Amino acid sequence: MSEIEATESVLFGVSVDTVESHKRFRAEQEFGFSLLADTEFEVSNQYSGIIERFNASKRTTFIIDKAGYIRAIDRDVNVKTHGEDVAALLKEVLPKIEVGQPAPDFIATDSTGKSYQLSELMKKKNVVLSFYPRDFGRG
Repeated sequence: MSEIEATESVLFGVSVDTVESHKRFRAEQEFGFSLLADTEFEVSNQYSGIIERFNASKRTTFIIDKAGYIRAIDRDVNVKTHGEDVAALLKEVLPKIEVGQPAPDFIATDSTGKSYQLSELMKKKNVVLSFYPRDFGRG
């Protein structure tokens, strides 16, 4: 397990290249993560921006927590140390859940499609979160 996976994170590379190009590039570079094709520039325009003269995504890394909040943006990516830099940043910015610490906010949807945000619930009531492995599963 990598240091990034140890933080319960998943890593994706995103560029405006095609799926076929990604297959070749991933095989050549032996990446241990998936590459996402943004051929319509939608994700790149929204997140990183575009380097106009190369018609390519700007090299930027976003750390997004389980609740969908952006916890960090690295616009000064060092390609040689990027994996170590991301692992260190994850440890620094992701909420650490411990007794006596504020609960990290999250948004989740129930089986009826209604969304709940922890910070809004806590304004009205105490909250109990009881986690279990899976529906209809063992444990």
